[in-house]
Amino acid sequence: MQLMFAALKLELGDTLYYLLIFALLLILVGHYAWGPVTDMMEKRRQKVIDDLDQAESDRKKAELLANEREAALKDSKQEATQILSTAKSNAEKTKNQIISQADDEATAIRKKAAEDAKQAKTDALNEARDQVADLSISIAEKLISKNLNEEDQKDLVDSFIKGLDD
Repeated sequence: MQLMFAALKLELGDTLYYLLIFALLLILVGHYAWGPVTDMMEKRRQKVIDDLDQAESDRKKAELLANEREAALKDSKQEATQILSTAKSNAEKTKNQIISQADDEATAIRKKAAEDAKQAKTDALNEARDQVADLSISIAEKLISKNLNEEDQKDLVDSFIKGLDD
């Protein structure tokens, strides 16, 4: 039995020794290894959380930018439609002004041509009258000089001069 007590004592002493060493190792590991590892793990956890927050923030910014671009695209499409509409309206007005101006010019040209034709006709008639009168006078002179003798011509001239006095 003594042997048993001695073995048990030895075992109990060894167990206490192992427990004391284990506790000392736990304290040393906790102080030198566990603390830095825990700090490192906490820093890593915080970095992951920050990265996730940053990613969420970036996603929201990207979504906001996409919405802004889409709104700007819609606005630019509306603006382009408005510009085209205005351009078409201005082109139509310009076309109508050009047509109206061309019609006015054509009317003025026709009126001027009609006036010129009328004036040319009047000038031609006057010239024809003058030529007919000259021709008539020439013919009359030739007829009178052949049919009238000198005395008849003198009487004709005298009667003409008397007619002028009256």
